[in-house]
Amino acid sequence: MPSPLDSTLSRRTALRGFGALGLTAAGLLASTQAHASGDLVVVDQIGTGPWDTENCGPTSTVIAMVAAGREVRHFVSGEKGTTVGGNRRAVIEMRARCGLSPWGEPEKKSVDYTGAYLGDLENGLRDAGARATRARFEEGLEAAARGKVVILHVHHGRLLGEEEADYGHFVVAQGEDENGNLRVSDPGRAQEIGITTYSPDRLRHARQGLATVVS
Repeated sequence: MPSPLDSTLSRRTALRGFGALGLTAAGLLASTQAHASGDLVVVDQIGTGPWDTENCGPTSTVIAMVAAGREVRHFVSGEKGTTVGGNRRAVIEMRARCGLSPWGEPEKKSVDYTGAYLGDLENGLRDAGARATRARFEEGLEAAARGKVVILHVHHGRLLGEEEADYGHFVVAQGEDENGNLRVSDPGRAQEIGITTYSPDRLRHARQGLATVVS
C-alpha cells in the first residue's frame, strides 16, 4: 500500500476539452545541482499518447530532466518540440519509466488507478538517471528560487485564477525574475502560456498536498 505522501491523482477534469490530473502530493525536484533559470523548456502534455489527459506528471518529469541538464531519450528541442505531440515519444517513454504503461505498449496501463503516485514519478526520474528527494512545498519554492528544478503539484484553478479548473496539476518551477517571481513551465497550458512567472505567494495559495521533492 502507498504511504499517505503517495496520494493518487484523484480525478479527471476537462482541460481545453481534454483534461489534466495531478498528484495530491506537492511535487518533485529533479536536479543534482543548481542550473540557470533559462533552462526551462515548454512541453505540451496533450498529444502525448492515449493517456495524455493524465500525463502532466510524466510531461513535467521530462521538462525537469531537460532543465536539470539530463539527457532525455527522444526529446525534441526548439519550436518543433513545443507543439502538440512534439515530444510524444519522450513522454510515452517516461510513462513507461514511471511504471504507468508497459514498455512498448503505450495504449495500455500498468496500474489500476487514474494518473500516478508520487512514487511513480520518483521511480521514473531515478530510472532516467536523475535524483529525487522529498521536501516540503515551501522548501521546494526556496529551492526553485535558487535555480534548482522543482516539479510542484498545484491546484490549477487557483494558480490560473480560473475557478472552473478544479483539479490538481503538475508544473515545473526553476529560477526567479528580478522581482522575485518564480519561472514556471506549465505542460497543461503549453500552447497558451508556456513559461510564465508567478509570485511565491500565488504558488503557496495554489499548493495541493503536503509534500514536494527536492534533490
